[in-house]
This record gives sequence, structure tokens and C-alpha cells, in this order.
Amino acid sequence: MDRSAPKRFRVTRRNDIDRIFRAGRRANDARLTLLAAPNGLDRCRCGVGVSRRHGSAVRRNRAKRLCREAFRLSRAELPTGFDFMLVPRVGAELTLSGLQESLVRLAPRVARPAKEAAE
Repeated sequence: MDRSAPKRFRVTRRNDIDRIFRAGRRANDARLTLLAAPNGLDRCRCGVGVSRRHGSAVRRNRAKRLCREAFRLSRAELPTGFDFMLVPRVGAELTLSGLQESLVRLAPRVARPAKEAAE
């Protein structure tokens, strides 16, 4: 399994981000809010949103790096054909293993209903 993180696995366009927030399904736990919307591609993509309530730029950037790395390491276990938006919870203890666990547990919950609706 290729574990690199090329740009084709990232959600970068504002239109795509807006679509995920507007039409995507949402699930959350103590660490993470995960949104997902079908993307019509043969791969999953990831975007990260961290608000200023997380603190300084250093803290926000660390949260984003951890979320991106959790996605990169968990990509093989996630359903394909979806754009995911990861939004870490303010005040939550963010660790790489914890974010991976949350991502793998929440992804099927947000992807399954969207797949059934498309069929």
C-alpha cells in the first residue's frame, strides 16, 4: 500500500469544501467531527478545518498536521469515493493514535448512508 500523501488526496477547492459542509453527512465523538460527501472519484480525499478557538497559529497548525497524518495512515481503511472534512474538537486531547481511531470508527457511519442514498 502506497502511504505517500500526494495532492490528489486533498480537498483544496473552496467549492468542494462548501459542498461537504452543505450536503455532507456528519458524525462526531469526543475528539473529532467528521463530514463526508460523495466525490465521484476512485479515491477518498481529505480536508481539515481548524478554528481560531484552538489557539495560536502554532497550535492550529499542529492540529492540522495531526489530522492530515491520521488520514494518511488510515486511508486504506476508509471507504473510497468520498471527500472527508476533519474538524478537531476544541479542548480535546489530540493525539495521532486517537485521531486515527476516531477517523476509522466514524468514517463508515458517515459514508454508509450516503452510499445507500446514491443507489
